[in-house]
Amino acid sequence: MSKTKRLNIGYGLFFLFIQSSFGIDDTQAWTSIGFEKKLPHFFSLEFEQELRLKDQLSTFRQTFSEVSLSYKVFDGLNISIPYRYAVFDDKIKQRLSLGVSYKYSLKPISLKYRAKLQRSYEKDKIPEQLIRNKFILQYKLSKKIEPFFSGELFHQSNTNNNQLDEYRVSFGLAVDLPRKSSIKIFYIFKNEDLTKTNPEKINVFSLSFRFKIK
Repeated sequence: MSKTKRLNIGYGLFFLFIQSSFGIDDTQAWTSIGFEKKLPHFFSLEFEQELRLKDQLSTFRQTFSEVSLSYKVFDGLNISIPYRYAVFDDKIKQRLSLGVSYKYSLKPISLKYRAKLQRSYEKDKIPEQLIRNKFILQYKLSKKIEPFFSGELFHQSNTNNNQLDEYRVSFGLAVDLPRKSSIKIFYIFKNEDLTKTNPEKINVFSLSFRFKIK
């Protein structure tokens, strides 16, 4: 048996052990790259390209392109309008959102709250509308390193009782790099499709790279 096959079997057994031990249905990987460009009059433009893998990191799940226009109301308060075009193996989804975020800093700790109303469109299906509430705790460990922890709730806003559809818990590390770039390494536990008979518990390992354009 080749070394590559032995490694693949080893990885498979490892992920099966994780799933059986903690009741996890899948392990995924999300990797992304993006940039931010400051515009006049307190506006900014952001772009992100992301690839997501599923089935223990072995199968394509989706890739998406997202562009977002943001406005800085005052220090700490921002309004954003993101648009996402996502390609799955069997469908295409488009998503338009309206987000408001507020960040309060009490050095070395920062608290951030983000509310987002998002509406997803898919061919021949009724649009899905969600309200997302995210809370983020950040700690400035040094000039370049910042650990963070977050929790997020997803509620269906186009139902009679605004049912909880998903929640996420995340922690990770943000590191500033030279030339106005940064990298984030983080883990997400998410429990999704809570309104269905069999919700899914998923581990996500994520890596994102960002840079700023003058």
